[in-house]
Amino acid sequence: MDDALKRRGLRRRRPNFDDSSSSWLITYSDAITLLLAFFVMILSVSDIDQGKVEALQEGLSTVMTDRQQTTPFTDIKKALDDYIEQNGLQDQLSVVLDQRGVKVEFANVALYDSGSADLKADAVPLLEKVSAIIRDTSHETHMIEVEGHTDDIPIANEQFPSNWELSAARATHVVKYLMSQGVAKERLKASGFADSRPKEVDQAQTIEQQRAANRRVVVQVRRY
Repeated sequence: MDDALKRRGLRRRRPNFDDSSSSWLITYSDAITLLLAFFVMILSVSDIDQGKVEALQEGLSTVMTDRQQTTPFTDIKKALDDYIEQNGLQDQLSVVLDQRGVKVEFANVALYDSGSADLKADAVPLLEKVSAIIRDTSHETHMIEVEGHTDDIPIANEQFPSNWELSAARATHVVKYLMSQGVAKERLKASGFADSRPKEVDQAQTIEQQRAANRRVVVQVRRY
């Protein structure tokens, strides 16, 4: 009898699994923390496309909450897209989300006459509306950089010795207008690029059409 009890005692005990135990959550939470740290590290060394990030955030929020969510840059783009569509301004104004945030591009003909940095009278309502949307929809932590671009035809007169001065003056005038509409000057920046940053060449366009496309003013709304 004693020998039988000893033999039973020597038998390996089977582990007692309790289905109600939550100890597995510790391992699970550790794994999630490691994954989060990994993705933070990846993002810290990546060239982040802010537009895509916000689109992903919006999509995830919609799926998880079953409710449409919006984010700052997508708010700006939607408001401007609606205005463009309602007023048939597709040939004067375009809006895209890119790696910096949201980019608003004015065709030069929409704002200025050739060789001039003075806003056209009929451009004021357009710029006023765009300024109001940016002012009311963007966040105070967003930087607004205005870029002036020209074509590759040299200019040389008393007012503008080169395209650098012309492009800088055009950007500066838009910045001043944004300030007059209530955008804080600390959030604004003007840059002139002359013809140093041409758009990608469309082989289907003529040289003059390509030059016209390069004559533009770009407003970048992005985080500091």
